[in-house]
Amino acid sequence: MADVPELHLVPNRCGIWSNSVVWTNLDVTSVIKQNDHIECCPVDEHLAYKMEKKALLKKRSAEETKPIPAIYDEEASAASAVPSTSGHFLLFKRVKSTMYSHRAKRYPKLPSHRRDLQIPVPFRTTKAGEDFLLWECASKHILIFSTADKIRLLAAMKTWAMDGTFKVVRQWYQQLFTIHAFAAGKLVPAVYCLCTGKDIGTYGFIFQALLNKVAVLEVNLNPQTIICDFETALIPAIQGYLPNTRVQGCYFHFCQAVHRKVGELGLKARYRTEEETRKKIIMFLAIAYLY
Repeated sequence: MADVPELHLVPNRCGIWSNSVVWTNLDVTSVIKQNDHIECCPVDEHLAYKMEKKALLKKRSAEETKPIPAIYDEEASAASAVPSTSGHFLLFKRVKSTMYSHRAKRYPKLPSHRRDLQIPVPFRTTKAGEDFLLWECASKHILIFSTADKIRLLAAMKTWAMDGTFKVVRQWYQQLFTIHAFAAGKLVPAVYCLCTGKDIGTYGFIFQALLNKVAVLEVNLNPQTIICDFETALIPAIQGYLPNTRVQGCYFHFCQAVHRKVGELGLKARYRTEEETRKKIIMFLAIAYLY
C-alpha cells in the first residue's frame, strides 16, 4: 500500500479552497503529481520540502521525549545550515499544535489528582525491558526509579553524590531527588526519586527502599563518602541508614551559601570594588581545601 498515492487538497494563498490538487506518497514525504493553481495564486515551489519536514517533526514529537520547542529548534537549525532550504523551513506557529498533538497520542493524560495517578506498564520498564519503577509508595506519594544494573553500580562505587532539584517537577511533587555514583571520573545518575517532601522520613523511606532492593540483588551498599548539600534532613538520614559513610558537604553549595550571606550582609558592593574585602571572602571560601 506504500506506493498507492494519497490525495490532498491544498488551500491557496488567498485562504480559500481551490480545485488544484497534490498527490503524495502515503508517508507524505514527496509529491508525485500536482495540478497548478490559477495564475494569480501560484503553487508553493517548496511544498514537498515543507511536507517532508512537517512529517519529520510529527515523527520526532511522537517518538522522542525532548521538549517540543527543542525538537523544532534542532530541525530549524539544521535547515538553516543548507542554503537551498534556509529560508523555507516551517514557522513554529504553523506546526506547534500538530507536534503537541502527536506527542499527546504517545503519553497518557495526567489525572486531575495525584492519588489517581497510575503509571502505565511501558513507563515502568526501560527500552531493554528492565524494571525501572523500583518502588512506589501511595501513602507518602514517593516514586523511586532505577534499574538493577544501576543499583549494582552504586554498590561497586565508593563515592556517591546526592542532590535535589525543584524546577523540573510537576506541581504534584516538591522535588526530584537523585543519587549519583562517581565512576571512571564521571558522575553517573543511578536513582531518581519524585518526592512530596524533603524531611527525614522521606529520605529514610528512599534509603530503606534501596536497602530492600540490594538485599534481593545480594549486594551491599557501603559507600565511603557521600557528597551532598547542607540540608538538615538529608545528612541525619544518611548517617542513620549508612552509618559507616562519611558525609562531605558540596563545595558548590558551600560557595553558593557564602555568596548568599555576603548579599544578606550588604557586602556585594564592597566585594566588587574593594580588593581587601574580596580577598578575605575568597580566603574564607578556600578554608574547605584545608580539611
